[in-house]
Amino acid sequence: MARLFVSFSQPGNERVFREALSQHQILETQQGQLPDTLFDLAILDLASFLRLRESLRERRQTLSPALMPVMVLLQQAQTTRVRELLGSEIHDITVKPSSRVELSARIDNLLKLHDLSRQQQVQLDFAERSRVRTDRAYRVLAAGNEVVLRGEDETQLFRSVLDTLIRLSDYALVWIGRAKNDDNRSVEVLAWSGDAQEYIHNLQVRWQEDRFSQGPAGRAIKTGMPFVCEDVETDAMVRPWRSLAREHGIRSSVAIPLAFGENDLGVLAIYSARPHTFTDDEVSLLERLAANVSFGVETLRMRDHLQEQRTLAWNSAYRDTLTGLPNRQWVMEELEQLDAEFNRHRRVAAVLFVDLDGFKRINDSLGHEVGDQLLHDVAKRLTQVARAEDFVARLGGDEFLILMRFDESDDIISQAADPTAAIAEAAAHLAERLTRSMKQPFHHGALEHHLGASVGISLYPADTTRASDLINFADIAMYEAKSAGSGHFRFYYTELSVRNRHKLTLKNNLHRAVDANAFDAWYQPIIDIRTGKVVYVEALMRLIHPDGTVTTPGHFLQTLEETGLISRSGQMMLEQACSTLASWRTLFPELRLSLNLSVNQLWQADLIDQLEQMLAQHHLPASALMLEVTEGSMMTDIVKTEQFLEALHGRGFEIAIDDFGTGYSSLSRLRSLPVNKLKVDKSFMDGIPRDRKSMEMVRAILQMATSLDLEVVAEGIETEDQLQVLAEADCHFGQGFLFARPMSSEDLLTYLSLPGKEQTTPYRPMA
Repeated sequence: MARLFVSFSQPGNERVFREALSQHQILETQQGQLPDTLFDLAILDLASFLRLRESLRERRQTLSPALMPVMVLLQQAQTTRVRELLGSEIHDITVKPSSRVELSARIDNLLKLHDLSRQQQVQLDFAERSRVRTDRAYRVLAAGNEVVLRGEDETQLFRSVLDTLIRLSDYALVWIGRAKNDDNRSVEVLAWSGDAQEYIHNLQVRWQEDRFSQGPAGRAIKTGMPFVCEDVETDAMVRPWRSLAREHGIRSSVAIPLAFGENDLGVLAIYSARPHTFTDDEVSLLERLAANVSFGVETLRMRDHLQEQRTLAWNSAYRDTLTGLPNRQWVMEELEQLDAEFNRHRRVAAVLFVDLDGFKRINDSLGHEVGDQLLHDVAKRLTQVARAEDFVARLGGDEFLILMRFDESDDIISQAADPTAAIAEAAAHLAERLTRSMKQPFHHGALEHHLGASVGISLYPADTTRASDLINFADIAMYEAKSAGSGHFRFYYTELSVRNRHKLTLKNNLHRAVDANAFDAWYQPIIDIRTGKVVYVEALMRLIHPDGTVTTPGHFLQTLEETGLISRSGQMMLEQACSTLASWRTLFPELRLSLNLSVNQLWQADLIDQLEQMLAQHHLPASALMLEVTEGSMMTDIVKTEQFLEALHGRGFEIAIDDFGTGYSSLSRLRSLPVNKLKVDKSFMDGIPRDRKSMEMVRAILQMATSLDLEVVAEGIETEDQLQVLAEADCHFGQGFLFARPMSSEDLLTYLSLPGKEQTTPYRPMA
């Protein structure tokens, strides 16, 4: 039975129609108004239609896209007045007089049209809801995947994914659980999100065969397939949870299986407050999200496992297994780091070598178990006595070490008139606290042990410029302290005094050498490994003594730098080397000179002018000079160095980084520098081909240089095996004793003029 709205201006017509439509419900209404109740068809005469036309239009817009059919009863003369409204505002007309059969047929057709439009509207609404849910599921999937990629640990990953699900959807509750292998085969909730907190607290889920295992979550875990509950009220499988679900407004749910690893199963459960919520497309997308969560968990576990293995391996290599303190290997690397950072940070240090007095007696008499516990307690006490920034280590046996490091920016250094004395005072205060602390008894159960400590102290760089020597020097000082009795400390003063006297003598000799122009340039060939030709010769400074003996820079270069004499001596070297190169190029026009620039020279404002003046004087092009800058010197002021190198490069000079691999220049910096060549430090060559790490490092440098379009010069080549390795790795240039030792200009000219050689090495080029 349809609901009809009938309205005629002539009561007689309305009475006739009501009688003819008795099988339908006729809605009552006041004259001039539409009924409040929705109707399936309106039957009007022309006067009523025109009166209600605007109301009909508003009602039609409200119901759109569903159709609200309108049939108008007309007289024959009125048909032309509504012709343009047919199909839009009027869906059918009937002209008086009409038979009951015709009228019934027309009304039936309009009612069928109305029902069809309603069905289409239902389908459209369903399609739109499905589209909205699928679109939301895509957004949830995308956001969830991003969360998975950024997960730091499992708990954070689960919570972030679930919070994202709630935030981007209308789900009432979501949770992730793990299938436990306990007696009840229960499911443990690992994380949840949503408003129904009490539901989670009262939830009981299993994955065996009882009634608490028949819901979507238990079945998803057992079968590895997703399960959907369309309606809690009608699904028999969820009967055990129906009352709980009603209490919290839950009507439907879906459970997606998770696999965290082999035999480690879980489930993602999602609840909605509406029935029939989850479409096939939405479930499919949620399956993809669950798969990504599983992958994220496996990835995190693999990462954690690898990190754990790395930590175990690192601790095995660098930590003392008994006390947990750094071991000797770590100490040596810290000292190497101290050397490497000296130029950049001007870092200074003190080493305290601690030897226990009376430990051997306790260890021998009471056994290693007591001795081990005592060493553990000593380590703890040393750590408490030392400053938080001090490096406390166990060298082995009953020997410990404390490394105190200071930067030039530290107050103890920057505010001291004599930094060395300030460091010594700080080390002495620590040694006093340490020896007093060691005199306090150690308690082990009912036993009370009494120890002492003897401490030797060495200072860096006052005692040595090689930090690795600090342990030996402090050890010597410790024995001097031990000879004075338990609980004393001594400095390594004797060696310090000797070294200071030697250094003062060297400074005086260098001043006289500069005044007497006693520095000479020696040269070492740089070979093109592929052709065997001499392409460059490196100018090396030598100090010629009055008795004719020759000293290499390792003995005086640092002192030259410290005294500021490096600028004058470097200028002498430049003049001599350029003059010699000009004479050589008359015989060997392609020969080029490689020249080292010290950090002091880099900051000379007129260095570029000096270079260009020298080149002009000897009629040499800028390309004839390759200027070498050590990687360490670059670190003193990287921005200023970059600007200076850019200026040199702009004038046509070739730039090389010397001692590459021993400093800390970053790859991004290296890419931006105007550098042509890298000179690999000799220390890498020493281990080739025996040391795998050295081999890998050299190959890595060569690969990196190739990617940056740089050429590599390998220094310190001394054996055919080393040359073979470099040739196979496609190294461009080589330098070392295998080809020739540094020699005077006369000897080099003889070397270059060997009959038939013409700038080739006396060694066969590698294939």
